This record gives sequence, C-alpha cells and structure tokens, in this order.
Amino acid sequence: MKRIASAALATGLLAGCVTSSTLEGVQAGMNPDQVQAILGEPEAVAHAPGTQCSYYTVLKDFWSRTPWSLSNRYYVCYDDGKVKSFGRADTPTSG
Repeated sequence: MKRIASAALATGLLAGCVTSSTLEGVQAGMNPDQVQAILGEPEAVAHAPGTQCSYYTVLKDFWSRTPWSLSNRYYVCYDDGKVKSFGRADTPTSG
C-alpha cells in the first residue's frame, strides 16, 4: 500500500511540471492563452504596468540531471499581452 501511495505522490508532483522539449514551442508574439496551451498553468505570476511574467518549473532531460538538481525554473514575460522574452530564471552567476 505504501508503494502505491508513493507512486501516486510522485506522479502527482511531476504532473505539474513541463519538460524542456515543451518549452521549445514558446515563441515571441504569442499571447498568454497560447503559452498556457503549451506549458499549462504557471506556478507564479508577477505583474507590473503593461507587463506580466509567468514562472514554470521545467524538468531536465535525463542526461542533464545531477543529484538534487532535476529541474530548472523558467520565465515567460509578456508586454501588452504578447510574449516579449522567455528563458531560464535561475541562471547561475559565475564568481
């Protein structure tokens, strides 16, 4: 019974995430409904006058994964209702 519960929990957690291959479908000029059709509901949304940014968790492909690092955070920003920019939100800085 514990195995079934664990598998259901893992499936539920992964169902809310998108993969890097689905992110490739996002293009400049798309509206939020078109992006949501590809990526689903965003995890978070930030608003400013005329601008909106949506944030998503994207699972890394199998070969890019390292222990404790299975996903990246990405953003999609809209200017007047159209995609203006998108990319990785947690790009590490070099020091």
